[in-house]
Amino acid sequence: MDEQQGLIKLLGFISYFEDDDIEYCRWQTGEKLENGMSYMPYPVYDDRLQEFIRAVDKSGLMNSNYLALLNDKIGPEKDILKVIDETNDRDILLAALTYFVRQERFQEGIWGMAAKDKVFLRILLKLRSLNASCD
Repeated sequence: MDEQQGLIKLLGFISYFEDDDIEYCRWQTGEKLENGMSYMPYPVYDDRLQEFIRAVDKSGLMNSNYLALLNDKIGPEKDILKVIDETNDRDILLAALTYFVRQERFQEGIWGMAAKDKVFLRILLKLRSLNASCD
């Protein structure tokens, strides 16, 4: 899939992220096993959110150098959410998208937070706006 097709597919998720009634993530409580061991709570994501994450992964838009780009362009102390709202730089938006997708392995639940707090929506709306100005 080329980047333009990938972007079009991702923009199709805008209405999903606009819906305030969706439970994007619920936490499965930890349970004690028969052997006395227990496991920690973990996030269980809405199917459509998981579909979005897979679409981002297949889109060709993820930036493997996202951390360096974000650190270089915005610095470690800058609020990434404020940057998303203020930037018109496609590379920064894609780096931010990559950040929120990839950080799940280090910060369980970040996908749910990014969906609930409209981070994914803000990124997609900005990308749509930038894409429209290129047409």
